[in-house]
Amino acid sequence: MIRTSIAATVLASAMALACDNASDEQKKMNVAQAQADDKISAATKEADHKVRSAQQEEDQKIAAAQSGFMKLREDYRHTTTTNLVELDRSVNDLEAKSRQAMGKTKSDLDAALKQIHADRGAFETHYRALETATASTWDEAKTRLDAEWNRLKTLVDKA
Repeated sequence: MIRTSIAATVLASAMALACDNASDEQKKMNVAQAQADDKISAATKEADHKVRSAQQEEDQKIAAAQSGFMKLREDYRHTTTTNLVELDRSVNDLEAKSRQAMGKTKSDLDAALKQIHADRGAFETHYRALETATASTWDEAKTRLDAEWNRLKTLVDKA
């Protein structure tokens, strides 16, 4: 009977130790999980910060590019407006010549002025379209307008 009591006591002690070991292991596991959660949280915050920082940099680059495009477009429009004012003065001079001219000279000037006014109207339409030109359509619109300008300027110079 003493043997049974001793055996029961040893068994109870072993179970208590096992429970303590299991409890300690659970505590270690909980601490490890908490540490892992903290590391995950820190990594997530760092990644979020990097994403926001990269997005801000890209937004700044986009804003700079848009600003540069707007300046390019406005500079071009300003130069073209100045050129149109000069061209219109030349056309006014040609109209004055036409009113004073006679015969073949008058008919040649009138024909040239008719073509100049038609081309000037087309140029004006395309020039106004520059206001809505985007960066992706700018090169094509500018090339077309430059070609129309060269043709118009040549017509005025020859007349």
